[in-house]
Amino acid sequence: EASRIMAESRLRPHVPLPKLSEQLSLAILRVTNAAADALESLEPERKERLWPLMREHLPAPLFDAYSTRIAEALPWEYQKSLIAASLASRLVYREGLSWAESLPSEALPTVCLEYLRQEQRIRQLAEDVRTSSLGERDEVSELLIR
Repeated sequence: EASRIMAESRLRPHVPLPKLSEQLSLAILRVTNAAADALESLEPERKERLWPLMREHLPAPLFDAYSTRIAEALPWEYQKSLIAASLASRLVYREGLSWAESLPSEALPTVCLEYLRQEQRIRQLAEDVRTSSLGERDEVSELLIR
């Protein structure tokens, strides 16, 4: 968050830092709501494919040992909220406040889903590179993930 606030401060030097922080928070909330709406519209099999994203929010030993049981016991509303909030934060912090504020509300759910799809595609490409015979595979994989 601090990096994004400082980047926004360079773009908007007249806006006080607390105000920028508030604007970022409001943008994240707006995108979170749109992402949650978009996730709700997914078919059941696509919702199941989102489960690996929960790994970011659960301790690794817990996820590794009990992911199947947790997936069945954790309500979709909770999973959806975590995924939406995480996606919204990444989206706003990476793309910036101007980008997030410029998107029309009607387009936001579609943009969120496409962003999520592209993130998943990049993760798969990074894994493919990591398991390849390419000499610089670790470096290329890391660059894709950034």
